[in-house]
Amino acid sequence: MLTVVHINGPINSGKTTLGRALSEALPRAFFIDGDDHDAPDDAPLGVRIEAALGRIETEIARAQGCYLVVAYPLDEADHRRLKEAADRKGARFLVLTLAPPLEVALADRGARTLSREEKNRIVEMYDEGYHARPFSDLILDTSVSSLPGTIEAARAMILAINL
Repeated sequence: MLTVVHINGPINSGKTTLGRALSEALPRAFFIDGDDHDAPDDAPLGVRIEAALGRIETEIARAQGCYLVVAYPLDEADHRRLKEAADRKGARFLVLTLAPPLEVALADRGARTLSREEKNRIVEMYDEGYHARPFSDLILDTSVSSLPGTIEAARAMILAINL
């Protein structure tokens, strides 16, 4: 049975980094970054969100293997939409929410320098609760554990649920 592992969280919380690593730690797993879609980067936010969700729905419908790991922020409506897509596929749908403290999410990491617009959107996303979704199966503060520790915590939760 396919399990969709959706990694939720605000911008700069580590969704893509964890998603890629987690897909390598799970058997027969495939990773998609929800930000990789057909909408232009300068398209309105609503257009980009719709393009991302449409692509994720398509990938859920086509998925083979044991796990589809997805990295993309979710609100309540988006969660319902993707949960329904997983239900149509006969797949489990798990949500892992990443919740570093706001000041950590606002900091530049590695080679990534956040724009003013990204920093403003991060603050909005915390105000909107992206770091504390009630539909989350697991919430992790990515600032208190190493990447290997975070991967292992997520992997253990996923495998325990799938028993």
